[in-house]
Amino acid sequence: MFRGRQSHRKNKGKKSNGLFAFLFFAKAVLLITTVLSFSSVLQAKEPVSVGVVNVTFLMENAPQAAIASAQLKNKFLPQEKKLAKDLEEINKLAKELEKLSATLSVDEKRQKERELRSRKRARSRLLQDFREELRFARDAALDDVQKEVFTAIDEVRQREGIDIILQDYVSADKRVDITPLVLGYLKKKLGNTAAGDTIKSDKAQHPDEKPQ
Repeated sequence: MFRGRQSHRKNKGKKSNGLFAFLFFAKAVLLITTVLSFSSVLQAKEPVSVGVVNVTFLMENAPQAAIASAQLKNKFLPQEKKLAKDLEEINKLAKELEKLSATLSVDEKRQKERELRSRKRARSRLLQDFREELRFARDAALDDVQKEVFTAIDEVRQREGIDIILQDYVSADKRVDITPLVLGYLKKKLGNTAAGDTIKSDKAQHPDEKPQ
């Protein structure tokens, strides 16, 4: 009986070893087939061209960004001047109150203190509204500039026949850096837009003139 059990265990072990060997062989064949197939696909396709771009540099140096900044400054300059004037008047009122404090009656002093507090609260509300409005306008302007930059990047990519453009990279050769090309494209695009606006303006001012 003991010998029979040993023989049964040996046969069972042989079957298990044979099964493991078969599975290992099948996996190896599958892996080799996959590698060969992938290699043939890579060899059949054309090489992929890659370029890099510095989006931060473009956002800071694109002429569209400078124009957006100037437009924001012109739009909010009147409010900024008013806030500065209000602060100057509040400081002047505070100094007058401090100077005349000893000569004013109790009622006059309380009235000027209430006026000063009211002016401060009003300016504080205006300042808060100004900052919030400025933040929203700045975010919207940055979004517009970013869209223009990304559009320019894609158009330059297509023009140069590049497959992929990478924004985040550690190091790259100047040969694959399209940042100068994109900046030049943005400048040229802005120049063409300005020329088109001038032509439209001239036509609007002289609609009856015929071309020579």
